[in-house]
Amino acid sequence: ICTLTELYEGSIIRATRRLDELLTQLADAAAEVGDGRLKALFLEAQASIRRDIVFAASLYL
Repeated sequence: ICTLTELYEGSIIRATRRLDELLTQLADAAAEVGDGRLKALFLEAQASIRRDIVFAASLYL
């Protein structure tokens, strides 16, 4: 991604983590209104971005 854009690595990591937080909040909101299908969709999207090194315990592996 960094070779395709002019963004800094830290900006990409920060945006990805904020997207993860947003998806968590959206899944919670969907559960509150009783829409299980929408909650599952948000959790699936969250799982697809959580598989990367951005969410490793340490970035200095």
